[in-house]
Amino acid sequence: MRAKETLEERYAQALLEAAREACAEGKIAQDLVFLEEITKSVPEFLVFLAHPRVDPSAKEEVLRELGEKIHPYTFNLLRLLVRRGRAGILPKLASAYFSALEKAGGPVHVVVRTASPLSPEAQEKLRARLREALGREVALEEEVAPELLAGAELVISGRRLDASLRGRLERLRRALGG
Repeated sequence: MRAKETLEERYAQALLEAAREACAEGKIAQDLVFLEEITKSVPEFLVFLAHPRVDPSAKEEVLRELGEKIHPYTFNLLRLLVRRGRAGILPKLASAYFSALEKAGGPVHVVVRTASPLSPEAQEKLRARLREALGREVALEEEVAPELLAGAELVISGRRLDASLRGRLERLRRALGG
C-alpha cells in the first residue's frame, strides 16, 4: 500500500471489499460509472449534493430516487459521502474503484474514447483484441468525444494511447515546428 492513499482510494477499497463479499463487483462498477455519467452530464447534481446550505432532507429525497437504480452498497456509500460532506470525491470514485479491482486481479479497466459511438460488434471485437493483448479480462467503458474527429483514444491502467485523427494532426503540427 502507498504511503499516501487518497480519500477516494480508501472509500473505493472499502466498497470493493464489501462488493466481493456480496459477489457484486460488476454491479457496483456499473453503478459508479452511472454516477460518474450523472456528475459529468449534470454538474449541478454534484454541487447540490456537496453544498452545505442545502437541506439534508432534500438531498436524502434525491438519493432515495437514485437508490432504486443502484445496488444498496453503492447507495449506502453515496449517503455516507453526502452526510460527511465528501460528495466532491464522487467523480474520482469510479476510477479509484476500477484501480482497486484491477489490483485485486479483476478485469483491466479500459476507457475508449471515439468520435462516434461504437457498434456492439465493434465493442466486442475491441474487447477481444484487448483481452488477447493484455492477457486478462477487460472492462470496457466507452466515451463519445466528437473533438477526436476519427479514430480512438484508449486509457489502459492510467496510460493514454492516442490513435485519433486529432492526435495525429497534433503530432504532425509539433513535428513541423508549428
